[in-house]
Order: sequence, then structure tokens, then C-alpha cells
Amino acid sequence: MQNAPLYTVITLAEALQDPATRDWLTLAGVHLPVEVPHGRMPSPNEMQAALENTAGLQVKILASGTVWQATVTSRKDVSWASLRFRDYHGDPDRPQSFCFEGGWDELIALVSSRLTPRCGPLVLLHDSGVAPQVIY
Repeated sequence: MQNAPLYTVITLAEALQDPATRDWLTLAGVHLPVEVPHGRMPSPNEMQAALENTAGLQVKILASGTVWQATVTSRKDVSWASLRFRDYHGDPDRPQSFCFEGGWDELIALVSSRLTPRCGPLVLLHDSGVAPQVIY
């Protein structure tokens, strides 16, 4: 049994397809661009490259035929983040949904921001119901 994610991650385009989520973002004061790129989820290989190419991070990856997860720790302080691909089935090149199982908000935002040049804007949906965070 998996723990409930701390943050579920979706693309901004996906978030804006749902009127309730669009309203939630607007009410939270999130600036929404007029034109939103379609966006997509990263592949595990893209995630690994983004993590390993971010200075100041130490990355530990656990991968098997049914699991792909990473623990990321800062080399500067005690911050950390844990993420996993939700329904991983062994193909590290296929874009897939992922979530953050725990960690520090600043490091979660940093990791997410490293994916946006390739994947487009992402939205972090916190399990507590606080306002979503858009990462450009």
C-alpha cells in the first residue's frame, strides 16, 4: 500500500481543463497565461537527468520493473524530497505521472522547476487542500 502523496503533480494545461481547478487557481490569485502550452509529464530518464544535473543535490534512485522512486537531499542544508512515478511499469523513456511523497516545499519546487523547460508548466496540488502552486 502506498502512502497518500504530499503533492500530486499535473500539467497546467490539464489543470485548466477542469473548471473547478481553474476557478481555484484564479481565486488563489495565481496568474494564468493567456496561452498555455499543452505540456506533458516527464519520463523517469528525464527526471533522473534533471535531478542529476541540478547542482547541490544528492540523488538516490530505486528502480525496478514496478517501482521508480527517488530521494533527493540538499548538500547545503537538511532539506529533502521524496518522489515516485505513480504507475511505473518498467519503461524509463515513457512520460508518466509522478507525485512527491514528502519533503520540503522549497526543494519540491526546485525539482519541479527543473522539469518545466522540457515538460511545460506544472501544478503542485497539496494533499491538505491549500492553494495549488504553479511552477513555470
